[in-house]
Amino acid sequence: MNVGEIMKKDLIVIDSDAKISEAISKMKDNDIQQLPVMSGGKYVSMLTYKNILRRGSVRTNSRVYNFSINAPKLDEKADVMDAVKLLKESGLNALPVFQKEKLTGLVTRMDLIRHLSEIDPRADRTKNFEIMTADAISVDVNDEIEESAQKIRTLDEYEIPVTSKGKLAGILRLKEIINNVIMDKQKISYGEYTSGKSKVEIVASSLMDNPVSSSEDSVITDTASLMIKNHLHVIPIVDKDSRLTGVVGITDILNSIETGNEEGFYIEISGLNEQDRDLYDITYFMADKFITNISRIVGNNGKLLFNVRKYKTEGKGKYSVRTKLITPKLHMEDDGSGYNYGKCIRAILDNYESRIKGK
Repeated sequence: MNVGEIMKKDLIVIDSDAKISEAISKMKDNDIQQLPVMSGGKYVSMLTYKNILRRGSVRTNSRVYNFSINAPKLDEKADVMDAVKLLKESGLNALPVFQKEKLTGLVTRMDLIRHLSEIDPRADRTKNFEIMTADAISVDVNDEIEESAQKIRTLDEYEIPVTSKGKLAGILRLKEIINNVIMDKQKISYGEYTSGKSKVEIVASSLMDNPVSSSEDSVITDTASLMIKNHLHVIPIVDKDSRLTGVVGITDILNSIETGNEEGFYIEISGLNEQDRDLYDITYFMADKFITNISRIVGNNGKLLFNVRKYKTEGKGKYSVRTKLITPKLHMEDDGSGYNYGKCIRAILDNYESRIKGK
């Protein structure tokens, strides 16, 4: 199967000089998460909801080009596994597809999971508990929207579960935050919601959708179908009492797909931003040493995933880190927190190493 067979061909695009408010309206009206950015009829970059949210402060008359990013390109004839690899590595939701120099389509993560059974024959035997993120981060029905927005930004996701007394109450979508804050009738800037005290108090329950969920024992093809039906990138996992026990995201499903026999560990870091280059450097440096130490035991293939949250307590910055280690031989999770980021990462990786050597 090649990329041209599954890509979206009816493209909705935006001009690089258009206002960001026009782009947001286009994404809302067409229920899409990204727009190819054009200049003089030629593709130049991509605009996504996530890149808008990451800025923290947005003027609605800002130009689209200032928020767009470069994205890896795919050829129509490329194998669909090339799309899986690039979407994994880039962390993007969609990639532009070309025939020679002409933009002819987009391939999204959702396009891939529509064909999950064809791409990964093991998918109909893989259960949610094998790939889900346990002890998932959620927001409470009464959390203010600025706090909810910060959590979604930290998770680098499009949705987050909303709970009430530990039970799933709904799902809050990134696009609802952007549509109801940036595009507010009073034209209040989004920065007033994320960087300071909001002028209008909005809580998660006022913007959330009805709950959609699955169970730990359901297979991921069924979870993928729920995603497609409800236009979700994350499905909450609940127990028989509707208590949240984890989440399965499109990222988890893509990470479960084996794309070849190439050696190497895939490292993913979410929750940091462009100003945190020193923290990226620390993470990659420590992860590289850790992988070198354990590869002779677990092999040379695997995934090491980091999710970082930054917050202030007692006037000081503190870090909370959730991690997942996945190899053909084992599947582990570990969390840590502290004021010193390097020490926090070191403690987590040391704990993994001790557990692995103790097996």
